[in-house]
Amino acid sequence: MKKFVSLSFKSLLKKLFVGEHFTFYESSIIAPLLSIIAGLPSLGGIFSALQAVFAKEDQLYKLSLAAFQTQEIHLMHEKRLSYFYFFRECVHIIKYDNDPALAYAIAKLEFLLNTYVNLPNENYYDQTGAMTNFLQDCGTGDNLAAIQLLTATQLFNLTQVVAKGKAANDTFKVLYEARAVDKEHVSQIGKLSEVRFDVDSVFDAFVDAVNVAWTSNEIGAKDPAVHNKLLEVREVINAGIHQAELTLARRSRHKIKDDNNTDDGTQTPITPPTPPPPGTQQPNTDRPDASQTTQNPTDEPHHLDPNEHPAMGERKADEQKKEDEKKKDEEKK
Repeated sequence: MKKFVSLSFKSLLKKLFVGEHFTFYESSIIAPLLSIIAGLPSLGGIFSALQAVFAKEDQLYKLSLAAFQTQEIHLMHEKRLSYFYFFRECVHIIKYDNDPALAYAIAKLEFLLNTYVNLPNENYYDQTGAMTNFLQDCGTGDNLAAIQLLTATQLFNLTQVVAKGKAANDTFKVLYEARAVDKEHVSQIGKLSEVRFDVDSVFDAFVDAVNVAWTSNEIGAKDPAVHNKLLEVREVINAGIHQAELTLARRSRHKIKDDNNTDDGTQTPITPPTPPPPGTQQPNTDRPDASQTTQNPTDEPHHLDPNEHPAMGERKADEQKKEDEKKKDEEKK
């Protein structure tokens, strides 16, 4: 039998980040349902239970923000991530030069970046480890040789990008670990994850109660006022779920497209690029306009001027076009 309110949201809520989970309940569920539930006495008890357990999440979420998301840590997190974005963008731009002598180096670095495709979307702790591993990989073997070769083109100083990225990541680790030493803060994060599970469980029970109330009224009392109120409840829940889906969709746009993902979420192994045959012509680094195209990273290296390289302008235009098309699709829905 088809449920009045679908329970398909259960897996969705597990994918939300801490802040997204908090906002879902605070803004999309509890606040808009307050006045509606007042007219449905049969749901008052379970809704009060949802409010009570969410109040704990509210408290612990604010404690976790105070402990781990200080302005200093957040700014250093943004800075280290900006070097990763800049490195990735540089590789994409140099690729547009279509220099055969650079093909193998570019392929190696694209292979490296694909390994860390989800790095920007990890939490602070996991991202620190991933960033450390990425920077270590940049300094070894063929990756190091590729970075040095592309730096020699004088288009971008990738060697300096890696060095500054490492310095920012090391500073972040010092700041973050200083906060994590506080056992009280660490325990608060643990409690938050437990309370989040409790909130989802009570919300499941609330939705079940809504379905029972709907069936009971449609079969028995057939009260039109209850009928209309329950329709409002369903509308609020469905709107909240839809907003959560959009949140996850927007987050996914920041990921590098990976066509090697299988249906079960794992990645198909990728064959590393084959080195060029001996005697391949090396890039000409004595370009007449090299001084005009040199680009070194600044403190905010991810803010690039599209006019500095024609390929960047084309890339930005394509991204804007895709963004406009997605907005139109969402409006149609």
